[in-house]
Amino acid sequence: MGAMRLMFGYDQSVLPVPTPFIDRFMTGCPPLYPLIYLYSWRRAEAGEVISSSELAAFFNILETDVNNAWQHWKDMGVVSLDGDAEDMTIVFLHVSEWGEGTNAAVVKGMHNEPTPAKIPTPAKARAKTPDKSPAQSVPIGERPHYEVDELTLFRANSKEVACLFTAAEQALGKPLTYHDMNVLFGFYDWLRLPVDVLIYLLEYCAEKDHRDLRYIEKCALDWADKGIATVDDAKRYAQSFDGDYRAVLKAMGANATFPTPTQRKYIDKWRGEWAMTVKMILEACDRAAVQIGKPKFTYVDKIIASWFKAGITTLEGIKTADEAFIHNRDNHSQTSAAAIKPATKAKPSRFANFTQRNNDYSRLEQLQREHMIREAKE
Repeated sequence: MGAMRLMFGYDQSVLPVPTPFIDRFMTGCPPLYPLIYLYSWRRAEAGEVISSSELAAFFNILETDVNNAWQHWKDMGVVSLDGDAEDMTIVFLHVSEWGEGTNAAVVKGMHNEPTPAKIPTPAKARAKTPDKSPAQSVPIGERPHYEVDELTLFRANSKEVACLFTAAEQALGKPLTYHDMNVLFGFYDWLRLPVDVLIYLLEYCAEKDHRDLRYIEKCALDWADKGIATVDDAKRYAQSFDGDYRAVLKAMGANATFPTPTQRKYIDKWRGEWAMTVKMILEACDRAAVQIGKPKFTYVDKIIASWFKAGITTLEGIKTADEAFIHNRDNHSQTSAAAIKPATKAKPSRFANFTQRNNDYSRLEQLQREHMIREAKE
């Protein structure tokens, strides 16, 4: 299909929607959010009051979705939210390329309670607020998609992003593809990890000979979930990971690079809540291997739980408990043996008292033959 020319064949009422909103802000978010924005803009132009429940009923959605949409537009810098949940005023701001400007219209009486956004903050809002807060937990949702021109613009105008991409090329040992830049920029924009932390992450993975971006992304997600905000935090966590998690995974015979959330929950409980040393955990793994062949986390957990209940927190304590167990077992065996009476000699029965006859059957046969010979002569 060739080019299409678009035109109106009738007189229409004009809704002055800024073109930067259409060009830049309608992507990177759920399609429902722009609809809520535009419909509310239309109602604001008419000077009407609207509530979050009315919006939810109009679009047949939950009020939570409406709240999330307004919080998203606030994060984007195209609206401001004033007031409280009972009397909320939403101010539409003048939309420039990055969402900065003066008031354009107001929707009053919006009865809603803003909630934290459930989708990642897009790159536009990140660029507007470079003084970001420390990394927090991983945001809900999937990694956003960034356009080629957007990534090119950030690399050209942001020293941090340019430094990140350059460090990535050195660590990965290749020029970055569009997909590579999309993933890496997501670490910075979506996961909110500082650039110096990301550079250390790239160097750390390269040192371990892990240059696959899928591997690096797993690390980035894990670090963001742990709230790592400085290089020192990253170094301490990397050392702890190498020293604790890897040792336990190896003892468990696991080939996975990272512990699963369930495995990490076990290890964190043993190391943190129960204050067991790594050597004790490895000892429990060895015992499980001897008893069941291949250690399992559930089985090892039972062994360590028994030590915790007994107040054992050192290898020496385990050795002492083993010796006490052996001593008690031996004493129990000796006591049991002494309690058994020696076997008594059975009393002879009257059949045993009967004197057995020792007959010589050869002599009897000889006497019988002699008797028969005498009878034959007579």
